[in-house]
Amino acid sequence: MTLKTTRLLLAATAMIFSAGQVAAKSDAVDNGFYTAKDKEFYLTADEIFFIRPGLEAEIVKFEIPADLQPEVTFTVKDPGGLALDLDGVTTPGPVEMRYYLTFVGDDGQKDIFDWGNRDRTGVLTDLGNGMHHYKFGNALPADYDMDATYTFGLRARRDLREWDLGRYVVNEMYDFVPSGASKPMPRKVVTTETCNGRCHDPLAEHGGGYVEVDMCTQCHNPNYMALRGEEARDHARFDVLVHALHAEAHSYPTAISECQVCHTGGTPTENFPLVASPNPVPVCDGSGAGQTTLMWDFPATYEIRLGAPDGKLFAKVGGKGSAPTGKWTKDGQEFFVVDPATGDTMQQLGVDNTTAGCINHAAYSSYGVAGLQHTNWMDHPSRLVCGSCHTDIDFETGEGHSDYNFPVDNDEICVACHRAYTGKEFDRSVWGAHVPVLSSSQLPGLFVEFLEVTDTDPGDMPTVKFRVADKYGPVNPNEMDRIRFAIWGPNEDFDRGDSFNDDMENVAGNAVNMGGGIWSYTMTTALPADAKGSYSIGVEGRNDVPIDFGGGEVDDEHDTIEGYVYAFAVTDDEAMARRMVVDDAKCEACHNNLVGHGNNRRDANYCITCHRPERLDIADPAENVSLKWMLHKIHSGAELENGYVVVRSRGTYDFSEIEFPGDLRNCEKCHVNDSYKLPLPEGLLATLTPNQFWNPTGPAAAACLSCHDSTDAQAHAYSNTTFFGESCSACHGDGASYDVEKVHAR
Repeated sequence: MTLKTTRLLLAATAMIFSAGQVAAKSDAVDNGFYTAKDKEFYLTADEIFFIRPGLEAEIVKFEIPADLQPEVTFTVKDPGGLALDLDGVTTPGPVEMRYYLTFVGDDGQKDIFDWGNRDRTGVLTDLGNGMHHYKFGNALPADYDMDATYTFGLRARRDLREWDLGRYVVNEMYDFVPSGASKPMPRKVVTTETCNGRCHDPLAEHGGGYVEVDMCTQCHNPNYMALRGEEARDHARFDVLVHALHAEAHSYPTAISECQVCHTGGTPTENFPLVASPNPVPVCDGSGAGQTTLMWDFPATYEIRLGAPDGKLFAKVGGKGSAPTGKWTKDGQEFFVVDPATGDTMQQLGVDNTTAGCINHAAYSSYGVAGLQHTNWMDHPSRLVCGSCHTDIDFETGEGHSDYNFPVDNDEICVACHRAYTGKEFDRSVWGAHVPVLSSSQLPGLFVEFLEVTDTDPGDMPTVKFRVADKYGPVNPNEMDRIRFAIWGPNEDFDRGDSFNDDMENVAGNAVNMGGGIWSYTMTTALPADAKGSYSIGVEGRNDVPIDFGGGEVDDEHDTIEGYVYAFAVTDDEAMARRMVVDDAKCEACHNNLVGHGNNRRDANYCITCHRPERLDIADPAENVSLKWMLHKIHSGAELENGYVVVRSRGTYDFSEIEFPGDLRNCEKCHVNDSYKLPLPEGLLATLTPNQFWNPTGPAAAACLSCHDSTDAQAHAYSNTTFFGESCSACHGDGASYDVEKVHAR
């Protein structure tokens, strides 16, 4: 469509289309319009009314008539409720429709029909006002299982690339049992909410046309993939394919063995009808005991017993329900689900305690939504699925399969060794073999809490009051393997300057017992004589704890505290903390447990205390490793024109192939408090960049050039920088012509 034609259409339609609200595809503000993070936000009112950007599709009715050719009635409209022309003639942008139908077979996998899973030969009828009817060209077999669960998938894709708005996609799913004899039980092992809540932003494959896990499995199941050959059947099925892709990813952001990153739990399943939430249970008072809530969904009446199948009765219940435990659950508390008629144990559930979340964000937190069969990873071991991660095992010859190189020729015997759950960490059970070491219940879980900082005038040596504890009670800091304090400031932007060095002060052996679990320590480094505003004190520490890995193997592992930064006033009336730029909870959505430097340092807002604007590696010329510069470059690795390589005494680290699993335009994937917007706060330091075209680089330019590293971008930033400051916000400031949100809109 030419620009001239567009203008004519705009004029012709200005009086036809109403000014109804059009919902945002990102988080909408209260009035329902697009936000500044959306490209649509920057369209004129006339363009909005004409183009009506967006897409909504809804399944209204699905039925299987007497001729067994399924029929579906659905609507296709814009977000304001206006009917869209599928051909894109009377409304901009054609809408492509696709229709998929599968059912759950006896093996729990999705299955297909002799004509496949996608109907391509049916009849589409426009019923008017955005309503459409599609009758399948293919029929179900006469003996189709009416009691099975079927999943119909409707894919709609509207193409507005002509308007520089991309393509809008809807994957609408409908699960049903034709006989109506039971509730649908579709295959849902992982969910889109978890994929997007964790790393993907959003999940979008095959040109962005498939955005729901349930739609992905309409094709990526072993029965459909078998049509493409044995290789596709075994390796393109969803469970195998996704494991393999994540296991092989150079930039997978956490340990591949941490199964519950994707398999979000916390709800009862058919094979594990009893759960505890939370589990592990936060214990921050040092009592060694916490409280959780048991939730169940039993098909009949069962007993829940404590400690053993014949232990004390906790409850005798059936159906769905829940009950709190009281504050008495300790590490290793076992609950047994027992059939009162036979005495058989139906399930064993272990509950542990943790101090995660007592200070800052809790690592290993759950994100997203649990699938109906989220526990499949525990009780469905198979050679294909397990082998998609454990690629060093040859099941046919047995090479790499246990110390005995045990060959396996069928999946039925897997459970003989690999039971779902035994309650023992690091054993051969599927759960035990995948316990992350740093979340082991054998770690007491150290944490430090600052209570007060006194003697904080310029030139003083501050005294700190603090407490140290783990889930079992108070801890003596003088007996710790490591506990170190350091002071940084001012809180406008941490600057060690000449008055400080990078040596943290060793507290172990030097803390004074104040009684009642309270300790004090007086810093040996004085605050600068010209200190102003507020400063911060930080702590890192650990104990080395022996961990029993079974089979006589015991190794020491770090029990590391969560990095902690505490603000105190020097000349301010009240302490003003350093601005929060990123949230550790957002980091750990992908990274699960963000740790660095040999598991000695945790929490993103502690990292900034060392990774300051002047921090450099040891290369010649040196590369900057401040948190802003480093993290932007690492996450943009494969998109950079010049790569990013860091040289340390321990080796060289090339991040130039890192693939970010989300959309780099979404600054809020990591950032909080609008911290990515311009202008930046006053007082931020320039970034040392000796290997760039100019040094130092201003704080705004450094933030941008750490992602946009082309020569053109650097020349642009340099030409807008003078000896007394940057002019970036003149064009890129809030509300300006090239506002940061506008140029990152998607």
